[in-house]
Amino acid sequence: MVKKSKKSKSKRVTLKAKHKVLRKVKEHHRKKRKEARKDGKNHKSKVEKDPGIPNEWPFKEQELKALEVRRAQAVKELELKKEARKERARKRKLGLPEDEDIANLVAAASAQGSEFAEKDAAKESASFAMPITNDHSERAFYKELVKVIDASDVILEVLDARDPVGTRCIDMEKMVRKADATKRIVLLLNKIDLVPKESVEKWLTYLREELPTVAFKCNTQEQRTKLGWKSSKHEKTSNVSQTSDCLGAENLIKLLKNYSRSHELKLAITVGIVGLPNVGKSSLINSLKRSRVVNVGSTPGVTRSMQEVQLDRKVKLLDCPGVVMLKSSNSGVSVALRNCKRVEKMEDVITPVKEILSLCPHEKLLSLYKIPSFASVDDFLQKLATLRGKLKKGGIVDVEAAAKIVLHDWNEGKVPYYTLPPKRASVEDANAVIISEDGREFNVDEIYKAESSFISGLKSMEDFSHIEIPSNDPPEIDEEMLEVFLTTIVIFLYLFYYYRFFSQPILDS
Repeated sequence: MVKKSKKSKSKRVTLKAKHKVLRKVKEHHRKKRKEARKDGKNHKSKVEKDPGIPNEWPFKEQELKALEVRRAQAVKELELKKEARKERARKRKLGLPEDEDIANLVAAASAQGSEFAEKDAAKESASFAMPITNDHSERAFYKELVKVIDASDVILEVLDARDPVGTRCIDMEKMVRKADATKRIVLLLNKIDLVPKESVEKWLTYLREELPTVAFKCNTQEQRTKLGWKSSKHEKTSNVSQTSDCLGAENLIKLLKNYSRSHELKLAITVGIVGLPNVGKSSLINSLKRSRVVNVGSTPGVTRSMQEVQLDRKVKLLDCPGVVMLKSSNSGVSVALRNCKRVEKMEDVITPVKEILSLCPHEKLLSLYKIPSFASVDDFLQKLATLRGKLKKGGIVDVEAAAKIVLHDWNEGKVPYYTLPPKRASVEDANAVIISEDGREFNVDEIYKAESSFISGLKSMEDFSHIEIPSNDPPEIDEEMLEVFLTTIVIFLYLFYYYRFFSQPILDS
């Protein structure tokens, strides 16, 4: 028996059936038109034409012009609505919020911001409030600095080798010693490859009269892991400045472990890394860890909070945001030249450029920026803006944009410079006792001998085209900020020791 096909049957029909359907459809339409005529409805009635404005109308021309304007406005509104529909469709396709959603979010954010402002005002009225600053992030960084100092056994203050005194905060060191005399402070002279060998040697001699000081160069390689080290034992003294590897890491780790052994600490020591913004604190941690465990950047403010990194079982590192605690009288030009604040956030960018021009020889600036000779700061900025094409609307020279270019070049090291230490009259006897005690705890003599091998491989002043500028004054902290900082540290220490020694028996009972 033949099986029936499972395929669907064909829908083709004969021509007879097809014409029959067409004939019935035609008859149906004819019947409908006949019924419409009986009801008085003409199905295909023509639309009456607008007769227009009579020619005898005295204001015909004005009326035609107004009509044309209304038509153009209506067409424009239709086009705007069409563009708005397209924009809404595009945002929905990309998953972006619409304008109404953005307005609601802005209103909610402003309401929430006012609530936070009221809470901050209530906190600032308390007795132990943080110092009032214009930037809320500075207050947050200040709190993180207090946390790092409180949790650290050894505080490693990072200095820029180009201007160590200008990047050192002596008042903060005094506050730490006054709050807790058991904490030790070590200075780290970073970026030694950017200055001549003679400058590094003089600064190390100068700083070691006050505190233990080590030289360091961070790793500048691009990969995320397996960052290179250069051992002080096998380092050739010819290519130290050209290498991208880290220098001084072994000596620094040995210094910290010497302190741990001298105190017979069974647990890991905590090392807090502090300093001004953009001195290389995060790069130091990455170089010691030999991998990129924390974010780094050439602009200040990359590190936003305290970060804990376990170097090994004996050493734990704490990264801290850079905090600028300067008096309002000297915080303008000093902050700009130390790269402690983003250039885009500065209100006055002309005054720091005047200071740079007073420090740098004119010949150096002429060769760097390829401009003709200039007579004043305004003349220099106008010529630089014209050369770089920095113009405002109407062809006006944008002097502020040219000043920002100079500040960026200064912060990025395109204007190379170095400083030499000032003359010191004598070292105080009390300070000499502290230096000897810290030296025995860290066993610095062994570290200094191993350090001399790679310092001798740095370039000398004859090989450098850098300019020598006078050393800046150390940053001074405001007196109100000093008292609040000291009180905050004391409160933290009191609470720490109270909960450590008194709360445990109560919980056990």
